[in-house]
Amino acid sequence: MPEYTHTIPSGSRIIVVVSTGPLDVDRRAQLEDDNLRMLDVMGKSQGVALEELAELGLKPRVIYDYNDAITKGAVMDQHPAPDSLTSPDLESLLLVSSGPSINERVQVNLPDVVGLKEESAAAKLRDAGLSPQIVHYKSSSVEKGLVSAQIPDTASLVAQPEVKSKVTWVVIGVIIAALLALGYVVYERMDVTPPPPVEHVVSQVVVPNLIGLNEGEAEVELQKAGLVLGQVSTALAEDTPEGAYPGTVIQTIPANGEEILEGSPVSIVLAADLSAIADDVVVVPDVEGLAETEVEEAFEGLDLDLSIVRAPDLEVSEDYVIVQSPIADTEVPAGSIIVVVISTGEPVDDPVIIDVEDVVGKPVSEATEALQDLGLVVTIPLVQGTAAGTVTGQIPQAGTEVLVGSVVILQVQTGTYE
Repeated sequence: MPEYTHTIPSGSRIIVVVSTGPLDVDRRAQLEDDNLRMLDVMGKSQGVALEELAELGLKPRVIYDYNDAITKGAVMDQHPAPDSLTSPDLESLLLVSSGPSINERVQVNLPDVVGLKEESAAAKLRDAGLSPQIVHYKSSSVEKGLVSAQIPDTASLVAQPEVKSKVTWVVIGVIIAALLALGYVVYERMDVTPPPPVEHVVSQVVVPNLIGLNEGEAEVELQKAGLVLGQVSTALAEDTPEGAYPGTVIQTIPANGEEILEGSPVSIVLAADLSAIADDVVVVPDVEGLAETEVEEAFEGLDLDLSIVRAPDLEVSEDYVIVQSPIADTEVPAGSIIVVVISTGEPVDDPVIIDVEDVVGKPVSEATEALQDLGLVVTIPLVQGTAAGTVTGQIPQAGTEVLVGSVVILQVQTGTYE
């Protein structure tokens, strides 16, 4: 059986899910008793997917990558797989399309790295011309340190829609041009009298479903529907549903589905930041400069999830921490993901140094696209209540000189850390 069964554009991000150990027997039994199943949100918009998963109490981490076949903002893969047993205290993630890449990319083979050790999996993907991003989650059956899943994999790629070939579009274009030319000849031979002008009638349109979108995304959807954004307000904490992301729409006035006159304003109510009043908080430990083994010890016993990503560095030795986010001594809600960037040492080839672009104030998808175009890897720490909206901070800061392939951490939390 061949190892490669599908191809993918070079430079594509492959999420490598590494097991932090299996669930204990009691926890597994509890999952089976609760029987909470992961929804299938493949192909849905990010806002709709987050809204549906929030109803189950799930707060998935969102990661972005280019895709020429999937609409920008749509979910192109997910973890865990649909119908898998899950729970609000187990992590989940969505891989969301940033739309087509502005650079032309060649197709490369997609290796299967499930079951490999973390280092071997990352090396195999890099050798294939792909960009691995490591995340660490509990697994019900996979030994600690081994890859339990990869996103995307062959199955999910096969399920994605195909892009029509350039030849197909050329043929279609020729046919259309021929039909237009024929129509013009027929029209010239006809004695056509223009009809009297018709008075414009304002039509009724349906208010779109904006729940789960941020303000900018909501405004775009309203414009598509022929409506305009009206008053924007933020709900009180007690009126914000549990699990709603701060700064995302929880109510529209008029409500979605109602018919109103084209061009009418639609007011939106945004979710408050409930994480700022969370009772159960954890202090983030200081791990900058520590070895990777010491990092795991520092997080042992803390109700925090550790996400390790790797990047080259000219100053920090291999297997030592370059930076972390949130920073040390920050108070975050229990269950938050803390991103720790670990050095892979100096690059083998001649180092390519670039300046980090300023993306603060941009939508997350736009910021991610801009940084990826520079050859940088983007990651986002998930603090409970993180909004998939506007970037509020970045590490490293704009103008910092870094190596191509370095990690940039985007902060989109609305008030838990600077």
